[in-house]
Amino acid sequence: MESAIGLESTSLLTAMISTFNSASRGEVTGENEPTEQSDKAEASPWVTAIVGDDHEAARSRIREILEEMGIRVVAEFSNGELLLDAVLRLRPQLVTVDIRMPGMNGLVATEHIKHDCPQTRVFVVTNYPNEQYRRAAEKMGADAFLAKSDAYAGLQQAIKQWFGLRSEASEDSAQAQ
Repeated sequence: MESAIGLESTSLLTAMISTFNSASRGEVTGENEPTEQSDKAEASPWVTAIVGDDHEAARSRIREILEEMGIRVVAEFSNGELLLDAVLRLRPQLVTVDIRMPGMNGLVATEHIKHDCPQTRVFVVTNYPNEQYRRAAEKMGADAFLAKSDAYAGLQQAIKQWFGLRSEASEDSAQAQ
């Protein structure tokens, strides 16, 4: 399995380098082709994310929100140890983690990620948005602490703050006003 994952990450890295080289020469084509929403289109190839949550429905919803914001989700995990391993290999710009996950909880994973990949932004997205967990997440180095019940607005705001990206829906609302 590790060799298959290694091939996948090598292919992803090769594709990202190819896209970067093409973009720097003004030759962007295919899925990265500029659209009318040029800010989002230009930023999206460069922001990658890994989603970690032990619930499939939560991972799916977070992925949808991130993709709407122009972020490319490169992997999803329900297990904290597997998530950490992927983060160390793929080095995404963003990781979302749940607090309670098998293998390694999201707070411990956050501490490891911020130690080994300090440039990676870690957003804790949880069903337990109490002050004790908020303080623990902050201590571990989390860049944002969000309640799942407010994931849509919370993720949009945190992504805008850290990456300067907006969702298509928020751009449509701004243009309508």
